[in-house]
Amino acid sequence: MSKNSDRKFSSWNYFLQKVVSKLATYRPSQLFIAITIMATAIFLLGGGVYDVLMNPVAAIPLGSGRFLAFIPYQIHDQLLVGSIAVMILYALGATGFLLIYRSTRHVHNLRQVSFLIGIGVALVLIAYIAIEIELYWILHYTS
Repeated sequence: MSKNSDRKFSSWNYFLQKVVSKLATYRPSQLFIAITIMATAIFLLGGGVYDVLMNPVAAIPLGSGRFLAFIPYQIHDQLLVGSIAVMILYALGATGFLLIYRSTRHVHNLRQVSFLIGIGVALVLIAYIAIEIELYWILHYTS
């Protein structure tokens, strides 16, 4: 081989070694890992796998611009809009819990602690009550 091709081959080899070593030692941030795990859990608990595999109807039209986001009296079936709503409510509750957790970092500032805890508790309560209301509407639907 010529000297020029040897140099190209060795630089390519060196480049691959650097890439492999960077990939082997790469460690994502803890925040990225936590957000990824939370997003995956919310997707799974909200029925994302069912939405992807079963391709449900988005909503049931009732006429005059109204629609149902759930199937009445059937807790085992879901519509796409209802599933997305539950995922949003789960994310709201998870955000509330994260705010409560983050408030422990600011113990020296009691006003900020009480503000974050208040907002976090409010978000968790809103999410919980909204999910319970949706379940009640599904089980006790009146047209």
